[in-house]
Amino acid sequence: MHPAILIVSALTAGAALARKLLSGEVTSRKHKAIEAAAQEARIRIRREAHKFLKKSFLHFATATGVKAAILATLWIIWVAHGLSDKAISISVGVALVAFLIRDAWVIYPTARFVISTLVRNGWRPLRALRETVAALVFEEVLAEAQALAQSRSHNLLISLSGHNRDDLHKEIAEAVADIARHSSWDDLKPYIASAAAKTLSLMVIYATMVTVLISRLP
Repeated sequence: MHPAILIVSALTAGAALARKLLSGEVTSRKHKAIEAAAQEARIRIRREAHKFLKKSFLHFATATGVKAAILATLWIIWVAHGLSDKAISISVGVALVAFLIRDAWVIYPTARFVISTLVRNGWRPLRALRETVAALVFEEVLAEAQALAQSRSHNLLISLSGHNRDDLHKEIAEAVADIARHSSWDDLKPYIASAAAKTLSLMVIYATMVTVLISRLP
């Protein structure tokens, strides 16, 4: 019995060592995947933020330009005596009310999302931004990881190491989301500041135009 016990002990020890080595290899690959995915996520966050804010500003600029053109047209018609004093006052008033209703309709979905996000995060804007970005990154990374085809050898390595593929995917997604959570403000700050400055400048110009126009009405 003694030799048999020695053989079984040796095999057991060898299997445990092999499993430990395989687990270390999987862990090493996991950390590399997290680093690569985090870098890609940050690049993608910056790229998508730039595209989204640029598109949003262009829509805002176009809408503001149309409003300004309508008001300028009404003023020109009035100056050319195409509208009476009473008619121009009513026309400008109706136009401004219509602009407000249109803006409220367009902004409502975004405003509702922003307010609900702020409520969930205790009315802390930075935390709301970080948690929103982290949630989006988690879902995206997890979906991409699950959709990625894996070789039989890779799946065998995970199985022999004692890991679970789905758990690994979630762990990687959570780690990348956590990195995005802590870096999102630094990554997005330049784009948000630039878009805010452009939007504020356009709002000031439009508000000045409306003020001057109203001051000249009878």
